[in-house]
Amino acid sequence: MEKPLVLDSQETVEGEDEHLDDENQLEKFTVRLNGQHDLEQRLRDFKAACEAHEKHARRRKRRRYYHMGLVAKLVAETTPDELRRMLENGTYTFHVDAVSNKPDELNAILETLNLAIAGYIEDRELRLATGLALEINGECCRVGRLRNNCAVMLARGAVVTLTTDEDYRYGGYKEIIFVINLQAYLKSVKINDILLIGREVRCRVVKTLREALTVLIIDAGLLTGYDFIELPRQCHALDPAVYPDLYMNDLKIAAELKANYVVLPKIRCKNFLKAVRHTIKDEFDLKLIGMIDFEYVRTNMLDLLGIIKLLDYIWIPDMFNVSCCVYNYIMEDVLSIAHCQKTPVIGTVPLERCSDFKRFELHEFLWKIDSIHIQKSPWCNKYPLIVKKLMPIRDYRVGVVQNKMTVKNILTSYQTIVNFIIRTISSIECQAIFIYTKCENASIALSRTEIYCPVFLMMPLLDDDDEATIKCKFDLARALHLRRNMHPVLYTKDLNECNYSPIEFGVDYIRRKGCLEVGDFVLTLEVGKEDAENVVIGIDEDVCILRAFYVSPLVGCEKFKYGT
Repeated sequence: MEKPLVLDSQETVEGEDEHLDDENQLEKFTVRLNGQHDLEQRLRDFKAACEAHEKHARRRKRRRYYHMGLVAKLVAETTPDELRRMLENGTYTFHVDAVSNKPDELNAILETLNLAIAGYIEDRELRLATGLALEINGECCRVGRLRNNCAVMLARGAVVTLTTDEDYRYGGYKEIIFVINLQAYLKSVKINDILLIGREVRCRVVKTLREALTVLIIDAGLLTGYDFIELPRQCHALDPAVYPDLYMNDLKIAAELKANYVVLPKIRCKNFLKAVRHTIKDEFDLKLIGMIDFEYVRTNMLDLLGIIKLLDYIWIPDMFNVSCCVYNYIMEDVLSIAHCQKTPVIGTVPLERCSDFKRFELHEFLWKIDSIHIQKSPWCNKYPLIVKKLMPIRDYRVGVVQNKMTVKNILTSYQTIVNFIIRTISSIECQAIFIYTKCENASIALSRTEIYCPVFLMMPLLDDDDEATIKCKFDLARALHLRRNMHPVLYTKDLNECNYSPIEFGVDYIRRKGCLEVGDFVLTLEVGKEDAENVVIGIDEDVCILRAFYVSPLVGCEKFKYGT
């Protein structure tokens, strides 16, 4: 009877041990869960992690939109702090009016600009290529500066003298006003001709003198300095032999001031524009920005295509204060011709108040221009630096095509390169494109195919580069600053410590600046050279190399390994 008792006690002890182990396991499980409080805390941590990921994704997505080129108009009141903020926000092209500023004022503006650029370059690792656009008068007739630079009211029935005396250039009165270029048109003006001064004043010629005109005001209005004057037969009244007298001195001043662009306002006469173009091509190293008088060209059915072919850039200074017919003419004809001719378009968007951004941020005009022209707001006396938010936001997966010819151009231009990128970017969201080429046409090809991610053009400055090569790279960088979404990267050998290739250096540098992260999908492209007529790809020693890869984790001073 003892044996079963012993067995029973052993079984009982074993059963108790198993029961204790189960309780210990339950207690451990309970401690690990830590009740309802721990469960709620884990849910809060998970929710916070999801929100942080969504916030980070939104911030990363904003960088994939187009950045547009910026051109800022400088005035005498522009401060060095404003210039520095504009440089920090990507404004690298500056417009200065050489007509409305006195010579000393012009020199003061340029001195302030040069000092601001020099101070900004000291804090940058990369080299900076800035552009100066100088506005000249051209064939236009316009009023000089009035006394104290104020506006005057010309009453109906008043008699006003329009003079060519330079003493009144910067100090006109409502009785006597200086008119620029009037000397060239005096012979063509006759008595009883109707003149239009500015937008409001209308007058009749009552006397013609050797160096002046006397006019009688028919319609009263407000007159400000440098308003344009409408003369009869103004576009065709000049003898071609007189053309150089109107623009040669201005071009020499632009060359002396080391300007990169010349802005020609109120273009009407194709022959005059052709003369300016040939002179610039033969004697000056300048690019031509033209402001076409679209209303005059449309009304008189002039050769718009021929005028655009003579320009390097088109500037539309007044897009939102024109008639409906002129607006449709610009949107349907002008922008289409400019797109076909690959002529960049600069557009002025009237941004003066914060509420203006809601009106223009999704305007279709922004989807068709390359650069935005900004100027100091008369309302708040500031530059609208928030203009960088004016990026046309579209779905990068949706391609908008206007007609069949556009599709044909995309399929035939640059062949496999653009087609591959379009297919790839439609399936995988691309973060950046890196290009290494000296060809401007090839580098801007991507900006014309509606690809919405930054395009970085790598331009190393080598020790064996001659002066012509360095100038070519800086000129290309200035041109790309006026293009949509293009970011030229000029760097010297001392910045490339690891002796990377241009593409590898670009990926490494942009990642160090926080624009790329591990796992981002990027494209790299090495394009061939530019022939006299077109782009040559994959011929002779020039080979087109195209790669697509995900950014790998950063390894110190190690070259990137391309591949899957």
